Amino acid sequence: MMSDASDMLDELLAELESRARRGGRGDAIDAILASEPRQTAIQSLRDHEVVQRFRQELMDGMIRVDSVNRLLGLVRLVITSALV
Repeated sequence: MMSDASDMLDELLAELESRARRGGRGDAIDAILASEPRQTAIQSLRDHEVVQRFRQELMDGMIRVDSVNRLLGLVRLVITSALV
């Protein structure tokens, strides 16, 4: 009895070792590493013409600073909430 269980354990361990050496289908990390590199289409808004115009109108006094501060605070809240 004990010998049968020991033999079965040895067979199972041998099978596991064999499969580990052969490699399997891999996991999600292996799939990502084997795939084509991803590219992003993200562009910085810092130099976008709309941001430049907004900045210029702020500097020219065409937009109230307190309104801008409230708007930017709201944008910051949205961005930090979305990235959590």
